[in-house]
Amino acid sequence: MKSIYRIFVASLSIVLLSGLSHAQQDTVAIVEQVPQQIVGSPIVLDGDTLLFIYAHLGPFSPQQRAAATNEKLRGIVRAKSVETFDTARVVETLSSSNIVIDSVVVMALTRDDALLAGRTRQELAAEYATLLTRQLYTSLERYSTRSLIVNGGIALGLLVLLALAFWALTMIFPRLYAVLEKWEKRIIPPIRFRSIELISADSITSAAIILAKGIRLAISLALIYAFLTYVLELFPWTRTWDISPILGGVLVWVLVTVAAISLFKGINATFRTLRNRIPAWKGTLIKPVRLKSAEIVSVDRIAEITNGVSRGVQFVALLVLAYLYVTIAFRSFEFTRTWSATLFDYVTTPLWTALMAFVDFLPNIFTIGIIAFVTFNLLKLIRLLFTEIGRGTVSFPGFYPEWAGPTYKIVRFLVLIFATIVIFPYLPGSDSPFFQGISIFVGVLFSLGSSSAIANVVAGVVITYMRPFKIGDRVKIADTMGDIVEKTLLVTRIRTTKNVDITIPNSMVLGSHIINYSSSAREMGLILHTTVTIGYDAPWKKVHELLISAAKDSEYILKVPKPFVVQTSLGDFYVSYQLNVFTSSPNLMEQIYSDLHARIQDKFNEAGVEIMSPHYGAMRDGNRTTIPEDHLPKGYEPQGFRIAPLGNLFGEKKKTGPGKK
Repeated sequence: MKSIYRIFVASLSIVLLSGLSHAQQDTVAIVEQVPQQIVGSPIVLDGDTLLFIYAHLGPFSPQQRAAATNEKLRGIVRAKSVETFDTARVVETLSSSNIVIDSVVVMALTRDDALLAGRTRQELAAEYATLLTRQLYTSLERYSTRSLIVNGGIALGLLVLLALAFWALTMIFPRLYAVLEKWEKRIIPPIRFRSIELISADSITSAAIILAKGIRLAISLALIYAFLTYVLELFPWTRTWDISPILGGVLVWVLVTVAAISLFKGINATFRTLRNRIPAWKGTLIKPVRLKSAEIVSVDRIAEITNGVSRGVQFVALLVLAYLYVTIAFRSFEFTRTWSATLFDYVTTPLWTALMAFVDFLPNIFTIGIIAFVTFNLLKLIRLLFTEIGRGTVSFPGFYPEWAGPTYKIVRFLVLIFATIVIFPYLPGSDSPFFQGISIFVGVLFSLGSSSAIANVVAGVVITYMRPFKIGDRVKIADTMGDIVEKTLLVTRIRTTKNVDITIPNSMVLGSHIINYSSSAREMGLILHTTVTIGYDAPWKKVHELLISAAKDSEYILKVPKPFVVQTSLGDFYVSYQLNVFTSSPNLMEQIYSDLHARIQDKFNEAGVEIMSPHYGAMRDGNRTTIPEDHLPKGYEPQGFRIAPLGNLFGEKKKTGPGKK
């Protein structure tokens, strides 16, 4: 910590010394009483402004005269010493009074110069000669060896004192930090509210140590400022530097930066500690909001709101801190001071404008409040009415209860649109061309870009009052079959048997054919059917019996009405039997079909009837039957060809039976 502190102080000193060479030289010694509209050119020596020249001298302007005089004075200082310097004298001519130093005409004064100064030419020349003599002697004295040695010794002594002062600070303040840390639990108490600790002693101690470090830094900067200000005045090469604005600006900037960093850390630490303590405040400082015995807002919800508010306040505090830091930092230097005023105006002007607009807007607020109050209570009344219609306690002929929800949404939308139209003229800026132009632009965009959306909304309204399906119905829309899980004004969502949610725009729903498997199943039952083809060798009554038996053993199939079989065709090779069953669970259609098919296979296999369509033109010598082995008799073997006429030719008697040829 000590090494970092020393490096910081040394770096700051180097930065200050390197920036001083660019300061302006602006020390004023004498200014004549001249009209304000006349701008003079200064005569400057070693950073001291001695006098001003206002009048022309022949073809030479005041600027040229001042530049020539300044150059001659600097040449005298470079060439002379205190011992060889001669005083200035005035040499009179018919047209001018010349100030001469060592046979060098430093400057010439004319009648115009005297008139502008309000004196005679001789008086003005004598005054200027005395002034130049005194200033040249002072400047030469500063450059003398004796003066430089003495001033160097003074600067060295001050440097030693500065080092001792920094050593003292290094010895004193660490001990002060240690004392504050020892006082943390004994002398420095925490801040409490009743029995709840708001700010711990550790936080207070940390704040005190930070404050002590800030005081140490301020003292260090003040010592550096005093040392540089005095030492740079001792030497003629540096005394022309105007260090006060630079040093003052740098010191203010450093202090403001350190203070801003400390406040930044303090704000973050404070709000972080606050948020960490919020869970412990549940039930003590944070209590639920109740209305009689009903809990309106729970403790956890209030804790979440408090946490969110603390984050918002923290953000605003950091934002204000950043703005104040930038503003004050800009005011630290002369060339950025106008930036600070501009930045300040950027914030205050909109705030003031907004405040005055709010004051002017107050009468309209009451009107908007009344309209909003009436609209709110009207919507409550409408919602109550449609809620009772949906429950069935209030009914109207031809108005179904399932229409209550969609109709309420439509009516609410219309009421809100009407209220918005009524409130719009009372809004601030509603009559401005800009606001009107934005409204037209948004309207055009809405009309151009929402054609499909409006079509879906209209289709959704039409579908609602068509009542083609309800939530939970098993439907088939175009090529999509599944259960209705959601229907809105824009889309209808269907969940298939594979748990895939498909979203269909209402315009497409309205333009497609809709098959509802659930609408009739509630009252009459849904008829499911499946077809089997059996050869002519199987008795049709036996087939009917087996199919109806399989239907009665299946799940989710109604006993009443009874299943029935329809022979749909008599083909060339087989008969088509269609089994029809009734069910009240259309949502389980796939499961019912699967179970029914399994039962049909079991029944036919048990009865020894093949479910196949034989083509009698096919050869089947030695082919096994398609009935599973579990249902075949023991010792079963496929039958071969029966060629009875050939047997008679050889006088053999026809034999029948399994496995006989």
